[in-house]
Amino acid sequence: MKISNRQVEQAAKLYAAQLRTRPVDKAGGAGSLRRPDQVELSRESREVQAAFKAIAETPDVRADLVARLKAEIEAGTYHVTGREVARKMLARSLADRLM
Repeated sequence: MKISNRQVEQAAKLYAAQLRTRPVDKAGGAGSLRRPDQVELSRESREVQAAFKAIAETPDVRADLVARLKAEIEAGTYHVTGREVARKMLARSLADRLM
């Protein structure tokens, strides 16, 4: 939806008119009818927020795996078959195409 300058100006005028017509309460200041802003998140948005938090807390490098692989390589006990390499290459290629 496009919003034109005319629509923005109309909304601003209506808002200003509402502010002028609100009663003034000496104890509460202008607009004693005001309530604090409130937001309620859906269950799905809370789940997404929790997932983002878990991702943010996960380290970029899995130090334990890196240390184990490094030790295996240095000891000469790390072996990967051509089939495993090909499978990972194809999986990565497919994932890249899907994104």
